[in-house]
Amino acid sequence: MGKASSSKKVARAAGTGGGRTSRGKTPVLWYGSLVLILVAGIGLTAFSREQRLDGLNSPQSKEEPRANDAHWHVAYGVKVCDRWLDPATDQADPKGIHSHSDGIIHVHPFVAAVGGRNATFNRFAEALKGAELEADRFKWPAGDGKKPEERKTGDKCGEQEGEVKAFYNGQPHEGDPGNIRFTDRGKLVLAFVPKDATYEQIGDPPSTPGLDSLTDVEQPTDPAGQSQQIDPNAPPGAAPDPNAPAVVPTDPSASVTPGAAAPPASAAPGAATPPASTATPPSSTATPPASAQP
Repeated sequence: MGKASSSKKVARAAGTGGGRTSRGKTPVLWYGSLVLILVAGIGLTAFSREQRLDGLNSPQSKEEPRANDAHWHVAYGVKVCDRWLDPATDQADPKGIHSHSDGIIHVHPFVAAVGGRNATFNRFAEALKGAELEADRFKWPAGDGKKPEERKTGDKCGEQEGEVKAFYNGQPHEGDPGNIRFTDRGKLVLAFVPKDATYEQIGDPPSTPGLDSLTDVEQPTDPAGQSQQIDPNAPPGAAPDPNAPAVVPTDPSASVTPGAAAPPASAAPGAATPPASTATPPSSTATPPASAQP
C-alpha cells in the first residue's frame, strides 16, 4: 500500500508540471525573452536602414561626397627615391573618380559605389590599368607607355633600404594606402623612399598649385541634361533657376530678313545700354513723284 500510494503521488506531481506551486508563477523568463527580441529587432532595423542609406548614397545620407552632387579635387604624386613619376591618366572612368594627366584626382561620383565612405584611393587605383596598392608594396603606371613602377619595402633606394610610405595632407597613413578617404582639396603622396625620409624631405605633390587653377568647372545641369540658365539681373552667386528654359545662342553672323526687327545686341555686364534708334524707316508705300508737265 505504501509503495502504490507513493507512485500515485509522483504521477500526479508530474501531470501538474511540478505541483500546485508552479500554477501561480508568472513566466518572467519567457516574457523577458520576448522583450529582448523585440528591442533587438528594432535596433537592427534602424541600423540596417542607416547602412542602406549610406550604401545608396541617398540625399538623406550624411556621407560625402554624394553621388551626382559633389565635385572634389585632390592633388596627388607618386615618388620613387628622388623622382616624381609622370601623372597617370584615365578619362574613361565610368564611376567618376579619375584624372586628366594633370596630377589631380577629380572626385565627382556618378554612382554610390564610389561615393561617401567609398571615395578612396583604392577606387582611383582601380580605374588605372595596372595599379596595385598594398601596405608595403605598390605597382603604379609610369605613363607614356613606360613599364609600371613596382616597389616594396626592403628594396634598395640607391644605397639605402627603402620603404613604402603614404601621406595625406602631410600626415603619415599607416596600413594600406588604398584605404585613404578623399577630401576636397586634399594632398596625397605615395612614395618609396629611404626609411628615415620625412614628409618635409619628400614634399607636396608637384600638382598642388593646380588646385588653384582648375579648368574643369562645369555648368550645372538639370535632370533633363540641359544647361540651366542664370538670370543676368540676379545678384552674384545666385543659384540657377531650374525652371528657366535653355537658351539657344544666336549666331551674330546670321543674316536678318528684310523688314524684320534686328535682334538686340548682347551687352557686357555693367555696360551702358545703347539708345534705341528713333529714325523712322522710309515707307515702302510712298507715292511716286508726279511726272513733269510738258
